[in-house]
Amino acid sequence: MMWSDILRLIEQHRRFVITTHTNPDLDGLGSELALEEYLRRSGKQVVILNSDSVSPVHRFIDRARRVRTFNHIGDTEIVQRAEVIFALDVSGGWDRTGHIGKVLAGAKGTTIRIDHHSDVTGFADLEVVDTDAAATGELIFDLISSTGGDITPTMAEALYLAILPDTGSFRYPTTNPRTHRIAARLLELGVDPTRLYKQVYEQYSLDLIRLKGRVLDSLQLGAGGRLVWCALDQATLNHYGVQAADLNGFPGMGMAIRGVQVSVLCVEAADRKVKVSLRSDGTVAVNELAARWEGGGHASAAGATIEGDLASVTEEVVAHVESAILGRQANASSTASAPRWSG
Repeated sequence: MMWSDILRLIEQHRRFVITTHTNPDLDGLGSELALEEYLRRSGKQVVILNSDSVSPVHRFIDRARRVRTFNHIGDTEIVQRAEVIFALDVSGGWDRTGHIGKVLAGAKGTTIRIDHHSDVTGFADLEVVDTDAAATGELIFDLISSTGGDITPTMAEALYLAILPDTGSFRYPTTNPRTHRIAARLLELGVDPTRLYKQVYEQYSLDLIRLKGRVLDSLQLGAGGRLVWCALDQATLNHYGVQAADLNGFPGMGMAIRGVQVSVLCVEAADRKVKVSLRSDGTVAVNELAARWEGGGHASAAGATIEGDLASVTEEVVAHVESAILGRQANASSTASAPRWSG
């Protein structure tokens, strides 16, 4: 990975803004916080500005409260004065960053995108996109390491938290030897994997655990057992006192069922919209399925937000995914049974 152009921009400029996608996950947040600390320790003025606030379940990653929620009145000038703007873990265009996107699109500073999604849409002045990376956190680790600068314990923790969920705790197909080498180095720098795992996966409320039981009880199978799906309405979320942002890990629960290739979770949102989350065992590229609704993500984890009522959207998504699974199976069978000719 060649970082020379980005390092030159960092050396030449003083005022920086960092942002990520809407409803930021730990990869986006961890990447932001690690890069922010690196720039700040390098004597730069740097502000993290996101359209959405940090979810309550993720607040532990930002104990110093360095992530700010963008406000048009107070923060537009900060973006306009920024000399360099980093968009981390963002694919598809500035609109994926939320309402800050319109301001960023018109910014005068040099824009830099660092990402690992397969979406090839270019929208920044300078882009580093590595689809072989399991998480954007890996790329930020590479960037900081290429400077020869120190990675502090807090930076190491942020980067580990960026990588952990995006690899499914190091079990997704995107996990590779490079991922483990980076994780090993972060552990050498003082990361406590047991504590961080507990922070990410073992801090659920009793009501959230009860909701998980209800979801498990309502799972339905399709595509001959290769598809599992569930739909959650707002009334159910309200009954358990749970917000959609708290459903970390819910989309993949059905993947524990033997034979399942794709898991679908549809959650009712505001304004007649449905948030759809897709998970795969790697045999089906769910980011390609999500693209049908202008969504995106990774081959094993993707999502989209679709306009419509929960029932109709769920029916449409399940039918599309089931068709893709069965079509893939039919193609595989056809290929396997095709005659072979020898000269």
